[in-house]
Amino acid sequence: MNRLTNQLLTMDLQLFDFIYTKKRSAFLDYFMSQITHLGGAVFTILLPCLFVIFGNRELDNVGYEALLVLSSSHLLVYIIKRITNRLRPYRLLEEIEVLDIPFEEYSFPSGHTTASFSLAITLSFYFPFFSVLFLSLALLVGVSRIYLGVHYPSDVIVGIIISILFSSIIHLLLSL
Repeated sequence: MNRLTNQLLTMDLQLFDFIYTKKRSAFLDYFMSQITHLGGAVFTILLPCLFVIFGNRELDNVGYEALLVLSSSHLLVYIIKRITNRLRPYRLLEEIEVLDIPFEEYSFPSGHTTASFSLAITLSFYFPFFSVLFLSLALLVGVSRIYLGVHYPSDVIVGIIISILFSSIIHLLLSL
C-alpha cells in the first residue's frame, strides 16, 4: 500500500510540475488568474441566485438545485480539508509564486473545482446543448488552480469526483 501511495504522490508532483513549471507564459498567467474566479464563491453563488430572482419557474428549479448541490458538496469539502490538513503547494514546494494568497490554508480537495463542476454539471442536466461549454469552463478552473500553484492535481481530481457525486445524486433525488 505504501508503494502505491508513493507512486500516486510522485505522479501528483510530476503532473503539478508539468502544469505549473513547463507551461508558463504571460498570457496564461493573466488568463488563469481570471478564469479561476469562475470557481469562486461570488460567481458560483451569484449565478444560481440570479436564476431564482429573475427566472421563471424552471430557472427557479435550476437555481435551487445548484444552490443545494453547492452547499452540500462544500460541506463535505470543508470536512475533508479539516481532516486532511494538506498544505497548499506554494507552502511546501520551493520557487512557487502565487499572485493571490488563498483564504483557506489547506488544499485537499479543491473547493473552486468542486464549485465550478457542481455548477457545470447541474446546468448541463437542464441545458444539455451547452454542456461542453459548461464542463470546459469548469475544467479550465481546475487546471487554473494547479497552474496558479494553489492545488495539486489530486486536489482537483477529488473535487471533480465530489461534484459528480453530489450533482448526480441530488439531481436524481429531485427528479423522482
